[in-house]
Amino acid sequence: MTEASATSNFDNYILELHDNLDRLREIPDVDEQCAVLIGDLAQAYSEHPSPMQTAICLSALFSGQKNILTFLRRASSKPELKKTKIEILQFLKFFVESASNKILPYAVELKTVLLIIFNVDSASDVRAGTFPALSQLIELSAGFADMESEIDKMATTFLDLIGLQSTKTTATIKGLSLAFLGLLCKCFPEHMRKYSDPLLIGQYLKYLHEHLVRDVVKFEMLVAAGAMEGLIYYLVNFVPSAIPVAQPTLIRNKSKDDEKRIKEEQIRCESDLKRVYIYASRAIQTQDQTNLNRYALVKAGLELFAQHSTLFTEYLYDDYPEILRCLRAWNTHDNYDVKKIAQRAYDTFLLGVANALKEPNIKTQEQRRRAVQTFQYFIKEFRDKIDSPELEIRDLAMGIRGYGIFANACKLYGTEEDVKFMFAGLIQRCEQIAMPTISLSQAADVFDERFYALPNLLDALSAIIIEMTNIGEEFLSPLERLTVMTIDYYPRYQPKPQATTCSSVIKMILALQTKPTCYKPFLTRIVNQAIIRCCSHPLKSTVEQQLEDVAPDLPEEQAKSLLAIGKTITYENYIPLWKTILNVTSLKGNFIKRIRYKYISNI
Repeated sequence: MTEASATSNFDNYILELHDNLDRLREIPDVDEQCAVLIGDLAQAYSEHPSPMQTAICLSALFSGQKNILTFLRRASSKPELKKTKIEILQFLKFFVESASNKILPYAVELKTVLLIIFNVDSASDVRAGTFPALSQLIELSAGFADMESEIDKMATTFLDLIGLQSTKTTATIKGLSLAFLGLLCKCFPEHMRKYSDPLLIGQYLKYLHEHLVRDVVKFEMLVAAGAMEGLIYYLVNFVPSAIPVAQPTLIRNKSKDDEKRIKEEQIRCESDLKRVYIYASRAIQTQDQTNLNRYALVKAGLELFAQHSTLFTEYLYDDYPEILRCLRAWNTHDNYDVKKIAQRAYDTFLLGVANALKEPNIKTQEQRRRAVQTFQYFIKEFRDKIDSPELEIRDLAMGIRGYGIFANACKLYGTEEDVKFMFAGLIQRCEQIAMPTISLSQAADVFDERFYALPNLLDALSAIIIEMTNIGEEFLSPLERLTVMTIDYYPRYQPKPQATTCSSVIKMILALQTKPTCYKPFLTRIVNQAIIRCCSHPLKSTVEQQLEDVAPDLPEEQAKSLLAIGKTITYENYIPLWKTILNVTSLKGNFIKRIRYKYISNI
């Protein structure tokens, strides 16, 4: 599509929308026709979302007297165009994300129109549809001066919905409003400070208490999930008070109802920070949720632990076995999104506990006794995981990551021999996990958790190595094999795991740099082996030539062969990894020069 035709097409779509709106009463299926136009516009943009295409679309959408915003203003009070408005809102969310900072000159006007639709339209799904685009816009506008003047107006609008008008607000809108207010706290903390405490935190805690502690109200998942999501954003810049209020008076000869009411009141009288912890804990303990739509609360609770576990360190001492059990259970869940968040929550939770066990945080004998007890519990849990012959790779990797996170505590509460014993068993188990069951060429078609676990295994081993005085020669060979294997698999990872792989290899090199007697032989051998493997792959130009030489009409067997050629790894796939490693300035200059020399000479 040429620039001229793209401009013409986008403009035509917008003009046709306005024409249909002008003839609203004359066209029987006007909503359907307008929705199709928006679909065509979205497709025309998404086919070639280049910077030039984005600029052209920006002009068509937001410039001139007849644009998408003027259409939305006119259509805001037209219930006949419900489907069209939903389609436009979905496209705007995608477009705002795609256009990124280029949308900022139009941000305030777009925000105004979205709020007009929210306030004027009576359809709940149209009103709910404004939040994704509005949230995307707020995140992009953080620090944007023109948007800062609009924050008070937005805050009061949505605070009113969850406060004075809460009885008239649907659960969906209430939940989205709670989450959006938290996002404002994250992106514009200075402007939200006056609303944050006690007003907003009070609303979050009120709704969570009603839905997670009391059972006298109808449980509304979206409200509880929205409040939890709002807290995730809120806690980025605001930490609730850790001071409890006065506890309720105890009643003698209590009935069951009295006991229940007193427990509820005791939670309400805890400090705001502890209440957040209690509600998040309860959110992840609701494991009877089987419907995908009902994972919203669990995902929000797990995300809160994933981002803010370190705020709750002092409370984790009381019920860490139950929290650990829940996090492990969600780590093995069938739902992919839940499992991914649970993995991060597990690591952050362990990190919070491990930080609490560090020496500066242990000041009294009682604290030390409790720290030792906690440490022993976790180490036993990790060892049971690792020693079990029947567990899956994912479970074993969780135990190994736990060992890595607790490496410093192991040295503090154990001996050098304890650390060495742990390391010996761990490295043996790592080799068993990482033992390749498929070749690298097969890895393109087969998902194998073994090689996806490699970077995490290296991270855990690196953390333990740092705590050891020295590394015996008997450990270097398995460490070399694991490191080279991780480098070898690098091209098969997705971009995010590739970045993790770079980080893990660098951590291993830097960890061994603290062990002078092992560092030089280790670095020399992994560089030699890794470069030989990398450079044994063909040139990219060779592969491209093979693809060009293939005839157009292929039989099935040759087509499969062509597909295999297209997936061929070339040595150039490894260049980003080597560039990252070579750019780490912490490495000693002489070895950098040697790596560069060997790499360049091999190429």
